[in-house]
Amino acid sequence: MVRENENFIDFIDYTKEKDYMMNLITYAISPTIAGYKPSSIITISNNYKGMYDLWYKYGDEYINNINLKVFEITRKEKLIILLFYNEKLLAETLFREDNMELLMKFGYSNIMSLDMCLQLLKYRYEGIACPHEVGIFLGIPAKDVEAFINCNGKQCVLCGYWKVYHDREKALKIFENYDRTKENVVKLLKKKIEPIKMIEMLVDEISVKV
Repeated sequence: MVRENENFIDFIDYTKEKDYMMNLITYAISPTIAGYKPSSIITISNNYKGMYDLWYKYGDEYINNINLKVFEITRKEKLIILLFYNEKLLAETLFREDNMELLMKFGYSNIMSLDMCLQLLKYRYEGIACPHEVGIFLGIPAKDVEAFINCNGKQCVLCGYWKVYHDREKALKIFENYDRTKENVVKLLKKKIEPIKMIEMLVDEISVKV
């Protein structure tokens, strides 16, 4: 699991409100910005530093400066759940044979468009707090999603960004990539890199020199 960095939180608390919002979201979704992950889901609310209000002040500017699309999954009073996604990578992920085989159990099909899949996910969120298939959208292997659904108390072999039941070594490599992008965000913040410039650098994570 990503190593939470208290210094990072302390650091961004002292920045301007727009930079604070952008830096916090960038940190959370950096593996998706860098192309390691098809999508990231974040919940934005005023329960944490007035983030909901900040999003409505600066969200459009942020969206215009990232290489991702944003889909609103659900909205409640002073709370919004957003999916930040790489359109090409998410489509490839969802329509891969093993993933679609599992998704079909929840009403999806390979003749649906990406937008239709997103709309169905949104609909299912209305009835279920967090539908199981969201794991596929987030890039979790279908075998692990299915094992989690049917685990019946089965112990996972690794607990990180998700509960791993198969291929521990492959999962560890993925977790390392996710961790590295978050660590790069912290290093870039310490260098006082502006949020928009940081996003540009993370688009090609390999080229980030920190």
